[in-house]
Amino acid sequence: MLTNQTPFPLISIVLATYNGAKFLRTQLDSVLQQDYPNIEIIVSDDHSSDDTVAIVESYRQSNSTIQLVCSATNQGYIKNFEQGCKLAKGEYVALCDQDDQWHPEKISKLYAAIGDAALVYANSVLCNEQMEPIGVTIADRVTCKDFSSPLEQAIFCRIYGHAMLIRRAFLEQIFPFPTIIPHDWWIAYSATLHGGIRYIPDQLAWYRQHSNNVFGAVGGKRSTAQKTQAALKEKQIAQERLQLFYTVCPDALTKEKKVLAKLNQYYHGTGFFNNVKRMGLFFQYHQQLLASKKRSAVRQWLFCLKMLVKIV
Repeated sequence: MLTNQTPFPLISIVLATYNGAKFLRTQLDSVLQQDYPNIEIIVSDDHSSDDTVAIVESYRQSNSTIQLVCSATNQGYIKNFEQGCKLAKGEYVALCDQDDQWHPEKISKLYAAIGDAALVYANSVLCNEQMEPIGVTIADRVTCKDFSSPLEQAIFCRIYGHAMLIRRAFLEQIFPFPTIIPHDWWIAYSATLHGGIRYIPDQLAWYRQHSNNVFGAVGGKRSTAQKTQAALKEKQIAQERLQLFYTVCPDALTKEKKVLAKLNQYYHGTGFFNNVKRMGLFFQYHQQLLASKKRSAVRQWLFCLKMLVKIV
C-alpha cells in the first residue's frame, strides 16, 4: 500500500475512552499495528472508573507514540473527542472508538485517498460483541458515497467518526463541537462546506456492537425507553440542528442557503399550511435530503409524506 514517498506527514489518532477496559486492548493493538509510519496516539479519557487508564498506562511504557489526557470530571463523549482533537499535532486526524478493531492498512489507505477533500471515510464490517462479523457492512445498510452538498448531511448523517480521516486545518475551523448533535455529524456536515467528503469502499474497521455502545448498530432497534426519550427530544433537537446548519452555511452557497432557510422556517413553524410546505420541500429536494438513506423511490416518497405530521 505504502510507497517510497517521504516524508509521511504526521497523523494523529484520537482515541476517546470511558470505562472501556473490556475491549480496549483489542483496539489499541490494532492501532499500534498500522502500517503507516508516522503517527501519534492521543488517548482522551473521560474520567473512567474502571481499569481503562491503567491499561493505557501499561501501553505507554513501551510505546512513546501514546499520550494520555484525563478529564477531572465526566464531560460526555462529544467534548471528550474535542479535547483529544485539540491536542492533535498531525496534518490529519483519525478518530478512534475504544471498542472496535482496525485493519492494519486503515490509516495508509485513507491517507492515499483523501486528496484535497476535508475528510475521507471507508466502509466497516458490523460485528457482534465477540467481534464476529454478522454478515453485513455499513454500506449494506446506508448509502455510502462522496458528498459535496450540505443538504446531503442536513437531515441524516451516516458517516461515522471511527471510519474518518480528517484534515486538521479544516477541523480547527469548526471548534467548538456543538453538543446538540454527535461530533461526527457536525464534522461531516461542516466538511461539505470546506472541500467535501470522499468515500472508499474498502472495509477498514470491524465495528463492534454491544449493550454499552453510545449508539447501537446501524439500522438496529432501540429500547422502549430509548424511543420514549428520543421522541421527547426529537423536535427540539431537530429545530436547533437546522438553525445551526442554516447559520453556518455560507451565503456564497446561494441555493443551499435558501433551502436551509426554508427548512429552518418550516421546522419552527406551526399549522397545517406550514406542514404542507415542509412536506413539499422534502418532495422537491428528496434526493439531497435523503441522500444517506438506502431506500427505494416509493419509500422515499412515503418518508416525505410523513413530514406533514413529523420532523426529524
